[in-house]
Amino acid sequence: MTQQVLVYFMTSLILVSAEDVKYFLKGQDIHFMPSISERPIESIWVHNENEVVWFTGAEEDVASSYKNRITLDRVSAELTIKNATYEDSGDYLLEMNINNELATLLYRIEVIDKVSKPNISCEMSDTKQATLVCSTESKHPHLLKLKWSSPGKEQTGPNLTITVRNEDDDQVYRCDVSNPLTNETASFTAKDCFPGKRSESLPIIILVCIFTLVIIWSCALYFKRHYLKACFDKYIWNRRPSAVKVSKEPDEKTSFLHQVLTLPSNQNKKIKKRNSGLNVLTEDKEMVSEGAMRLTASVHARHSSSTHLNSITGWRESAYRNEGTVWH
Repeated sequence: MTQQVLVYFMTSLILVSAEDVKYFLKGQDIHFMPSISERPIESIWVHNENEVVWFTGAEEDVASSYKNRITLDRVSAELTIKNATYEDSGDYLLEMNINNELATLLYRIEVIDKVSKPNISCEMSDTKQATLVCSTESKHPHLLKLKWSSPGKEQTGPNLTITVRNEDDDQVYRCDVSNPLTNETASFTAKDCFPGKRSESLPIIILVCIFTLVIIWSCALYFKRHYLKACFDKYIWNRRPSAVKVSKEPDEKTSFLHQVLTLPSNQNKKIKKRNSGLNVLTEDKEMVSEGAMRLTASVHARHSSSTHLNSITGWRESAYRNEGTVWH
């Protein structure tokens, strides 16, 4: 079959001419759509003399390097290659047997990359003349087209000669880079041709930034030392009445000495314990006094009862005597 393919390939080069090159971006799908009137009995796709896929009747054979990457329509002979790579570029030959007649089609494709953003540099020839150079990276530099544009002027090519009026010249020049599928643009201002001016102003900018940071830091430090201290002193001053109260009823957590915050003292605990003991003694004394008063009242009541009893006993004895006297 290989010999037959080679014969077909040589014959096709004589019978047909290659179409215009078609471009595809890397990663895209390549889709071939041949124009045929009838369904082919047999068809074969060849890439740079290497078989891609072959179909006859109900049988299909795919080359190992294209497995899981291609799709063939057996009716229209359309071929789709998924996730194109740079290696997929080249010539694709389709050979078909239609009603026992040979038909051939030739396609030429090229897989390219997207254009990257161009870079513009300036080369000063003297104080007034400069050359702008536009460049970019690409795997297919032969497909790139570069074009300069400025107000009222356009020029092709990577280089552009300009006149720079002074270091404040704000004239803008634009470089457009394109390939058959994508394009990118970059701009450049004429005053950027004076790098010395930028390098001289850079230290000044840095110094200004440092000076500003120092001022901000100094203000923050002043605020911390003075304003916050004044707020704290005012807070202490407002707490003075509570300091007097603390002297009568000591607090375990905070005490004041000459309006200065001091650490808690153990003396407060001792005073508190002593006061608690005095309170207990006072309560006991009151209980004893109350008991004594009750005891005194009880004794007085008993004494009154005894006196009353003695008076009754005396009266009875006197009555007995008088009665005895009468009876005798």
